[in-house]
Amino acid sequence: MVRQFTINLNKGEGELVLKHKKQERRSFLLLLLMVLIFIVLGGLTWAQNEAVNHEIANRQAKLDQIKYELDSLKREGTNVSKDDVMALAKLEKERFLWAKRLEVLTDLMPAGMAITGLEYEQNTFKIKCIAMIDSSQKEFEIISKFIELLKTTPDFRSGMFDIKFDQSVRKIVEDQDVLLFSVNCLTRDPEAKRTQRREQRTLIPGTGS
Repeated sequence: MVRQFTINLNKGEGELVLKHKKQERRSFLLLLLMVLIFIVLGGLTWAQNEAVNHEIANRQAKLDQIKYELDSLKREGTNVSKDDVMALAKLEKERFLWAKRLEVLTDLMPAGMAITGLEYEQNTFKIKCIAMIDSSQKEFEIISKFIELLKTTPDFRSGMFDIKFDQSVRKIVEDQDVLLFSVNCLTRDPEAKRTQRREQRTLIPGTGS
């Protein structure tokens, strides 16, 4: 009896072809993915460059506008009169930094004394205070020491014309002897305007006596 065997010689070749095709497909997909990535990155880079160029153009336009305005001001020129300079100097001289001054005043207050009120009217800064007092103390001695303290503190005294006593009253509050008093801090000489007015009257014929 004769046995027959069938051998498919194309089987191995077919598997190799399929494997090769799969590799080619995989390579093609990888290449396509890389191309897409490069396209996306290129698009992002281009967009960023455009944004940067746009911002640079805007900045340059602003600089050109500022330069143009400065050149215009230089061409026009600005005339400052002597009166303008003197007014500015006077304003700087008479300027008061109240926030700093009040902070210094708070730190200056002696023990047993407190501020009850602050007023500013017609170039006069009024400080109202209350102080505990006993029978051995003199009223004006307490007030004089406080005024002297204000006068000898440069950060508070600077720029003021004078600091002087205004009024006081002694009371008993809840079995405690207290002194209520006020001090006037003059920011300008009160006689300066009156003197100036008298001088102006003497310069105008037919006015004053």
